[in-house]
Amino acid sequence: MTAQLNRAPRRIAALLAVTAIGLGAAACSSSSDDKAAGTNDSSTAASSDGAASGKSTADGSDSSSGSDGSGSGGTAVNGGTKAPGGSSSTGGNGGAAAGAASSRCHTTDLKAAFATGGDAVPNMKSDEQTQASVAFTNIGKGTCTLTGFPGVDMVGNQASDGTWSLERSSKKGTTISLSPGDTTDFTITLGATTETGSGTFEPGLVRITPPNEKSQFSLKWPFGGVITKQDGATHSATYVNPIGS
Repeated sequence: MTAQLNRAPRRIAALLAVTAIGLGAAACSSSSDDKAAGTNDSSTAASSDGAASGKSTADGSDSSSGSDGSGSGGTAVNGGTKAPGGSSSTGGNGGAAAGAASSRCHTTDLKAAFATGGDAVPNMKSDEQTQASVAFTNIGKGTCTLTGFPGVDMVGNQASDGTWSLERSSKKGTTISLSPGDTTDFTITLGATTETGSGTFEPGLVRITPPNEKSQFSLKWPFGGVITKQDGATHSATYVNPIGS
């Protein structure tokens, strides 16, 4: 079945410009690797043997999501990677159950990248909410489905930033079926700000976990700018939207 890409035609042009990534297996990254400013474009990969800790949940509840982080292209990493300051970043075990477990997309079936074309680029030089788009492409040999919320953890560049596990929006997701080579996306709503210093968060790495998975993609934040730091807020201006949003 052909993948459904919401918000066309904006998404069509944007997804053509996503940055390609590789899915190489390697050792799990340490806490020092999470410092965004010094992280390489590709991070390490490892299989996880337990549920990730933190705010994220593997079911479809409306609690906060988790994520993974790194750059213009990314590789899968274990959901238990430690964040700066010794705190454990969440595995971002994303969203709602995706139909039959045997047919859902696993991390190894996918590649992930930020959409960087046209109006898919967030306006980080404003004091208003803006959106970044992340594309998932099926690189497997068979059709699989995605539904619900990915986990999204942002690791900041500033010493005071730490790791921020984004909350989920109230939007309802739809099940997206991806044939080999098909692409879908989701958005991250960002509370951009032109302020500097205390009370701001400067994204450096973004860790993204597909729904119901534990292994993450590590993507380097390519857009610069800062957002208002509201990692402890009940209703933050920065949050993750479901697949297909």
